[in-house]
Amino acid sequence: MALKKRLYIVAIGILILSIFIYEHYFIIPQSANIRESIIAKYETLRKYEEFIKDTGITEDDIKKVIEETDNMEERLIKEKSEFLASARLQREIEAFAEKAGLKITTIRPLNVVKYNTYTGVPLYFEGNADIKQLSEFLRIIESEKILTKIDKMNISVTNIQNPKDLKIKMQVSGLVKI
Repeated sequence: MALKKRLYIVAIGILILSIFIYEHYFIIPQSANIRESIIAKYETLRKYEEFIKDTGITEDDIKKVIEETDNMEERLIKEKSEFLASARLQREIEAFAEKAGLKITTIRPLNVVKYNTYTGVPLYFEGNADIKQLSEFLRIIESEKILTKIDKMNISVTNIQNPKDLKIKMQVSGLVKI
């Protein structure tokens, strides 16, 4: 019986030792490898998650740009030829100037400028106004439904004795999709 008891104790000791060795040399390194693999995969998933979030933001930005482009295209000059577009722009500018109290003395169309998908229809004019009238004219140009761009502007005082009287030289362009 004592021999069997010793044999059981030795067997239990060998079993405990083999479990310790198995855990120490096989399970711990394997779990460290698995842990590193999980951390690497987690980081990759986190990067994909950020990318997908950024993609959603980019899609929203693209939708906004498309909406803004559609809104801008509604503001283009709708005439079918450059000549008619220039005449329309001239009528609009004269109406804006009259509304603001700016007196136009000279107005003439300039050569059109071709862009990729649009054509710029420039118009040159000279006029007289005070600073309030000029300010009102610029506000009207900015707020009206027709899309215009001020290419050049020159403001000078016509009479030193009356510095409120200004001479304005301006080049304004409208966009047409022809």
